[in-house]
Amino acid sequence: MMSDLIYPTLDLFLYVLKTSLNTTDVETQKNQAAFLEQLPSDTQFHDHDIETEYLEITHPPQINFIPHNKTLEGYYYAVRLNDTYGLQVDCSINNQTEIQPTKSFTILKTEIEQKLNKELAIIGKTWLLSGWLLENSSQNPEDIAKNCYYALFKDTSWQPEKGTFLDGKVFEIGRSQYINQSLKNDTSSLNSNEHHVIITIYNNRESAEKAAEFYKDWMGLFCYRSKISWAYWQSRLVKESLLNHYKQIEENRKVTNLSNSRQEKQNITTYRKNLNNIDSILQQYTIDLLNLSFQKQIIEINLSNYQLRLALIKEKAGQNNQLDFLEKFSALAKKKYLPQINKDIENMQIGLKLLEDTINVTRSRIEVEKSERERSFQELVAVAGAGIATVTLLQSPAKDFCSKESMKDIFPKIPYFCNYPFSYSLMVGIIVGFMVWWLRKRLR
Repeated sequence: MMSDLIYPTLDLFLYVLKTSLNTTDVETQKNQAAFLEQLPSDTQFHDHDIETEYLEITHPPQINFIPHNKTLEGYYYAVRLNDTYGLQVDCSINNQTEIQPTKSFTILKTEIEQKLNKELAIIGKTWLLSGWLLENSSQNPEDIAKNCYYALFKDTSWQPEKGTFLDGKVFEIGRSQYINQSLKNDTSSLNSNEHHVIITIYNNRESAEKAAEFYKDWMGLFCYRSKISWAYWQSRLVKESLLNHYKQIEENRKVTNLSNSRQEKQNITTYRKNLNNIDSILQQYTIDLLNLSFQKQIIEINLSNYQLRLALIKEKAGQNNQLDFLEKFSALAKKKYLPQINKDIENMQIGLKLLEDTINVTRSRIEVEKSERERSFQELVAVAGAGIATVTLLQSPAKDFCSKESMKDIFPKIPYFCNYPFSYSLMVGIIVGFMVWWLRKRLR
């Protein structure tokens, strides 16, 4: 089956964060440097430190590149959308008159990937494939689009959303870029097999040339889509972190409760160590909870921007277009992403209350242990004070008493009393101290 197009063109739209939550100036500069590595070394880069919805950051805005394959042509187009860098890399067959096989997209994709740093940490990317049919062609646009797709991604299934754009047929295939990733792999590189693909098959050259006027609109729309997906994935990582923090605190609490159930005496140092551990984890838990709310706000802002940009594209394209399939993503964000995060925030706030209660209980135990120590110390002071006072009071009178000649015959059977008055006074002091301790214990 013939499956040919005129002027097959492949555009890669990729997005990199310039700044994010708690990004330092040094990190921002590193992000900027990593993004610049995607462009030719002699690129004139101008990124003014201003907040802007859309800023072209190179001069000239469109920079042609020299392809490895001389039958190709292409260019870079770099912008900044608020806190995010966007880069469009366009590559096409340098022939607008002869038909080309759909497998040409494999060559175009290879050329683009050779131009880029595959280790660049991106938040999202979209592949846009396009071309036009021969006049009066009998080929099925969907068959051609399917072959174009398999020229880029062989080991995937063809399950597109369908519509029309500028009298041409448009197909969308979206797979989450972040599925099955975890905290151990929290960056997305150009090597990822996950992707978002738009394929447009135009009926003629005029429609394809008019479509080029929409590149800036696609740049914005795909950016908002990427940021929504990125923020939702970040919220999953934050939730995982929150659950890990909660499990750590639960382990500390269970150890403490087990010791109490066994009536094991824990000293204040042990309690304070547990409290410090829990307090440290709770601080990170609180930060993560705020971060979860922050990701929700990112989704809400970019969802609004996505809907506005899509409405502008529809208005600009005219009435004879069917782009409603692009609204399914905004419905996904509204019906799944935001409700899920709201539920997570609600659950994690309950967890925060439980963690705070755990800290309060641990602090109470420390205070109880501290009070018991202070009371024991007071007991010791009282008993020792009574004994010392008794020794002090008895020692001097005993010497005076034994020195009197008239009293010497009273203790003939206790010869050591007068010889060792301090020892006998100490013995009486110990007895008095014991009586004081016994009486305080009985009267408590």
